[in-house]
Amino acid sequence: MVTPLEFFIVSKVGWYLVAPSHLLVWTAVATVWLAARRHAAALLPAVAGALSLLILLILPVGDWALRPIENQYSRPTTEPEAIDGILVLGEGLNGEALRSRGVPGVGPDGGTLLAAAALARRHPEARVIFSGGAGDIGGIGVADAVVARHVFADLGLDDARVSYEGRSRTTLENLLFAKDVAQPQAGQRWVLVASAYHMPRAMLSAARAGWQVTPWPSNYQTAAQGRQHHLSLAANLAHLDLAAHEALGLLAYRLAHGTPTHTTQGPA
Repeated sequence: MVTPLEFFIVSKVGWYLVAPSHLLVWTAVATVWLAARRHAAALLPAVAGALSLLILLILPVGDWALRPIENQYSRPTTEPEAIDGILVLGEGLNGEALRSRGVPGVGPDGGTLLAAAALARRHPEARVIFSGGAGDIGGIGVADAVVARHVFADLGLDDARVSYEGRSRTTLENLLFAKDVAQPQAGQRWVLVASAYHMPRAMLSAARAGWQVTPWPSNYQTAAQGRQHHLSLAANLAHLDLAAHEALGLLAYRLAHGTPTHTTQGPA
């Protein structure tokens, strides 16, 4: 049985090795290593790396991979009239900016905080829980919950409404630890706010935690259909990394924790 700490460490190290952007680096390293030894096989990784970069420069491969993941869950067509609670997941906020500059850095996943704050303003009756700790292996980084507290305060969200959980390191721990804080009761409606690309893994974790929630995907990275307005190698590779990270994360969660039945709530 894999412990939570072992799962966390293996997932971090494994992703460092197999991220698509990192595979391009390993390919370049292999090319140099073989070429330095005048090995004929050096041509193979060189051609593979060059073709991969050319394809990523010309074709929106990242969007093609990421869009199906973001499309798995959509917001309710009708917003619930009343919400008991709003759960917001940490997704790698920039704690180092807060520690070194005194200014919270939200990074590319800050859209979830904006979506949660807007939802909280429309539903003053709802509790708000933010769940997210430090994502580094050493556990010495600034927890997402600390950054989120500063951002929510800047957005005018009453701190008395928000509970912060800053111990969790994985998505499953986000749901398990937040559930301990929320103590949701039967019949309550809880809305789960996470980036659209992260929602499938978040909902799988919610089902594993036995918490019935309504998905509220936010912070979309891709258009609903068609090509993006421009192509960028960096953006394309970033989207491909995101898609691979979530696909591998889902696979790892299912292998480690099983595949429970999804528990979701529909619109009111």
